[in-house]
Amino acid sequence: MFLTKRLFLGALALSLMSWTSYSSKTLANSQLSTKPVKESYTVSLVNTLLDPLLNPYKCPTKLRVINAAVATASPVDVIVNGKKVLENVNFRQASKYVDVTPGNIQVSFVQSGTSSTIAQRTFTGAPNSAYTVAITGSLQGPSGQPLFNQSPFVIPEDLTQPNPGKFKGRWYRFSETSAVIDFRISKSSSPNVDETRITDLTPKTAIPYPELTAGTYNFNPVLPDQFNPLINNAFNPPVTVEVANQQVPAGVIFDVIATGNGLGQAPNSLLLTTATTQTAAPDANGCYQIVQ
Repeated sequence: MFLTKRLFLGALALSLMSWTSYSSKTLANSQLSTKPVKESYTVSLVNTLLDPLLNPYKCPTKLRVINAAVATASPVDVIVNGKKVLENVNFRQASKYVDVTPGNIQVSFVQSGTSSTIAQRTFTGAPNSAYTVAITGSLQGPSGQPLFNQSPFVIPEDLTQPNPGKFKGRWYRFSETSAVIDFRISKSSSPNVDETRITDLTPKTAIPYPELTAGTYNFNPVLPDQFNPLINNAFNPPVTVEVANQQVPAGVIFDVIATGNGLGQAPNSLLLTTATTQTAAPDANGCYQIVQ
């Protein structure tokens, strides 16, 4: 049906072009000054008819990846539908967003510098929608969720702008621990007072936190009913699991991502990384716009 419609519109466009050309030749008594007007009208009409055929989607799908694959712990290249779209996405990092064609989207993670495919995931991407595809370790996500029950995970994103003077974001629990931990945000000026706290987090999920006023904050996972950040003992000296004294401006999407390490299921077997996305007002077609 779709192919028939394309053929019909294409034939109609060609017929209009032919008719207009014939008319301009036979109307010998017409004013010469009308020819450019007729040609402009024809081009506009043809473009109107062909645009749905040549550009079926006004808005692309936006896609980024997170490399939390503890098994390889190495940079990855990302191939979408056979085309390399990202290179050298480091372990524990989120990539920038890239535009891809909506529809059936096959994402392959390849270890950088090799032809070795680490993981692959296929899903349907909607026009003017955004997704994070995350490759992680073996710990599974919540059951009954077709897109984010196992690695690579596919997380639908919200790229709408925060309210004036505010920022927003998500806590991505992509570490390899099923231990019960909370995620808390506090102002740097009052670190022992919760600005917001998300409790009872399920592993391998992405949870939005409430919009907050622009300012300087601490972001850290903690044990339930605790305030002190976790300490990761896999390093010498040990590493405090915290994003401290982070200045977050208004209008951004500020994501905090937990990734795992070799300590496995221990509550503190994670480190934090962040990703900042600056959006702009939608364009004339209503498409999401990313500044950086």
